[in-house]
Amino acid sequence: MVVMVMKQIAQISFFLGSSILAPVSLAQNIQPMVFSHGEWEIACSNIGTCRAAGFQSENTDEDLQPASILITRKAGERQPVKIEYLLSNDEELSIKDPIRLWLNGQDYGVVSSPKNTEELLSGEFNGKQVQALLKLANQNVKIEFKNKTEHWIVSDAGMTAVLLKMDDFQKRIGTIGALIRKGTKNETGILKPQPKTIVKRVKTDEKEYLTLAPHSPQYNSVLSSLKTAKTKQNGADDNCEGTYDSDQDGYNFGNIQLYKLSHQRVLATMLCWRGAYNAGYGAWVLNESLQGPAVLVTDSMTDLSSGELYASHKGRGLGDCWSHEQWIWNGQNFIHTEEGWTGVCKGFVGGAWSLEKIETDVR
Repeated sequence: MVVMVMKQIAQISFFLGSSILAPVSLAQNIQPMVFSHGEWEIACSNIGTCRAAGFQSENTDEDLQPASILITRKAGERQPVKIEYLLSNDEELSIKDPIRLWLNGQDYGVVSSPKNTEELLSGEFNGKQVQALLKLANQNVKIEFKNKTEHWIVSDAGMTAVLLKMDDFQKRIGTIGALIRKGTKNETGILKPQPKTIVKRVKTDEKEYLTLAPHSPQYNSVLSSLKTAKTKQNGADDNCEGTYDSDQDGYNFGNIQLYKLSHQRVLATMLCWRGAYNAGYGAWVLNESLQGPAVLVTDSMTDLSSGELYASHKGRGLGDCWSHEQWIWNGQNFIHTEEGWTGVCKGFVGGAWSLEKIETDVR
């Protein structure tokens, strides 16, 4: 499952607070949620928007082409449902050969003219098609896309469970707006959408001002601060173990790079782990004196620029999917401004969608 994959490829670390000694969270009332079942998965973000994606089945004798649909709904009263589709285009089909949507053997017409590329066909359901699929969402439904020569199938395995999770997260169960368990209640008590938190980026130096090699005078004391911060925050789930040194038959830590931030703070980074397809750098904030405790931002950073940290990791499978995170320096702290992934690896090169857990407005 995607959640398990993400836990394996990147430890999730939260936000630094106004004090260098303690991490805090963004001011928000909505806690993100992820869930997967069968061939479907869902992510509901910190602003209340839910995105559910379904894919072709792997448990079949048929050689099915990659196919997916994405169901998106924002929190709040009377919010419409948006459904998009994504189909492989190995044959480089012409948009002049229309693709039709079939549900349980019934033709529901041509889907919107696809934006075709060399590898993908994508578009959006019309209102009639949206309502037809939602009407069948709590029962078995065969979801097919066809034209004269090609055939795609999106599995319904897990769709009901995932959409029920969407209803539950947005507090719609038993209301007239629920997708699965409708009721007679109005929507006045459902989850209200939250605006994106505004985070103002403060630029910092992109080039390190100091590199501490393992045998330099300050190295051991700084390393101790970084390792202690890691242990205090994550305990037994410590993922910053260094890299394996076959000569010494053990794990060692390499150079520590230091970057100027602001307000007498510095950013320290070093390689924490390396796998077959991914690597992660630790990122900590500590006092410019390099004395005292450090605060962990993440142990899975892959890149940095002026006032920004990134983590991007590949999931294994046909097509290679990706997870992604971002942290922004606001002059006092690194704020966790983005987290999500592209959906499971199901033959879509680079992943199919952007399933977000954390959404902010970075300025």
